[in-house]
Amino acid sequence: MRKLKVNFAVALAGVVCLCVLSASEAGQAMIKAEAVPAYQPKHFPFDAGEKEVYQATWNGMIAVATAEVQTTQTVIDGRKVYQVRVEAKTSRMLDFIWRMRDTISSTFDAKALAPAVELDHATKRWSVNRQQVGKETKIYQFDAQNTLDPITAVYLARSTDFKVGDKLYFKVFGGRYQYLLELFIEKKEPVALESGKTVEAYRIIPRIQNITKNGYASRLNEATIWISADERRLPIKLSSKIVFGTVYLELMQDKSRTQSTSTEARPPAS
Repeated sequence: MRKLKVNFAVALAGVVCLCVLSASEAGQAMIKAEAVPAYQPKHFPFDAGEKEVYQATWNGMIAVATAEVQTTQTVIDGRKVYQVRVEAKTSRMLDFIWRMRDTISSTFDAKALAPAVELDHATKRWSVNRQQVGKETKIYQFDAQNTLDPITAVYLARSTDFKVGDKLYFKVFGGRYQYLLELFIEKKEPVALESGKTVEAYRIIPRIQNITKNGYASRLNEATIWISADERRLPIKLSSKIVFGTVYLELMQDKSRTQSTSTEARPPAS
């Protein structure tokens, strides 16, 4: 039961951390971590704010959870930032077996899409506090060079120009460890959603490997991600294998006030 719970959590977190937490472990070697490109964001489809609701089903039949993703912009210390908040909860049926009420959040710079975390300018390393109820706060440090948290990595990927056949690479920290993430843009295909809507989407295959000595890459399961092929580049579906089948995450509701996504039409950052 413990392993099943972990796998459900992995798949659910994948709504936003869909690349890092639900990717397939890398088989063949990827590029070296120091060779990861520093991508420059080109599009900002979430600039005016977004709110999505996703539903998780087991084997596409039984609803097991929902997740709400809300994106807003604000100004902190005179700098424009985006704030993303993910709230995930299990369904009433699953609550009898395992009750989950989790919140994941991230704040990142609105211009460079870099995490807004504490930076030691002397060592060029980030300090990340990990807080758990009933436990002492732990502080982890990471190389600040071109390293992202999972949520920021997803939004930077949405902001980057890519086409079928491309591979995108990101260095990501996931709480205690660092990972190298590869996103292979396999093809375009229509995706039929439960809502009855069919969306033209990019089919993306994520792979992941450990950068640090320890890590959980070997525990992660096969996954596929579909992102809309329009200017929104919105995650619409994810599948991730678990012990007893497959968990699917699918977009159920989408609210956005965004009208334009190009850098030319985007207001300058404060």
